[in-house]
Amino acid sequence: MRMEKIVLEKVCWKVKATTAFQFLQLYYSLLQESLPYERRNSLNFERLEAQLKACYCRIIFSKAKPSVLALSIIALEIQALKCVELAEGAECLQKHSKINGRDLTFWQELVSKCLTEYSSNKCSKPNVQKLKWIVSGRTARQLKHSYYRITHLPTIPEMVP
Repeated sequence: MRMEKIVLEKVCWKVKATTAFQFLQLYYSLLQESLPYERRNSLNFERLEAQLKACYCRIIFSKAKPSVLALSIIALEIQALKCVELAEGAECLQKHSKINGRDLTFWQELVSKCLTEYSSNKCSKPNVQKLKWIVSGRTARQLKHSYYRITHLPTIPEMVP
């Protein structure tokens, strides 16, 4: 692993993790291709993306595998649409992605709960008067001074190994 990392650094190859958004794009495009032309507008990608963003506002979803989270969101949307063709496509994606049925069900329940709470009155705007930004002196200098009250924080000494 160490040698692989060294070789990748030497050839300037940047390895990036695949995100749930990338899986969402991939799964969406695969499902769209499997549908007849007149049914291709049944899934709305912007809605799926908004649901993913809502989920990522909760720390618990950072523990989910990106592929499982993306498929959970899509599967819930397909259940709401009650489209047999899409349901079969989602099952096919689950099989090819080697996603365990129990894992998918577990994350679907969490996504469903999150989206229900997100759309309810319980999730309302916070009281703006109670919110207070505290930024470091360096950050405050880069921001417009008229908009922020500058609070001076003590400097953290750097430890050089």
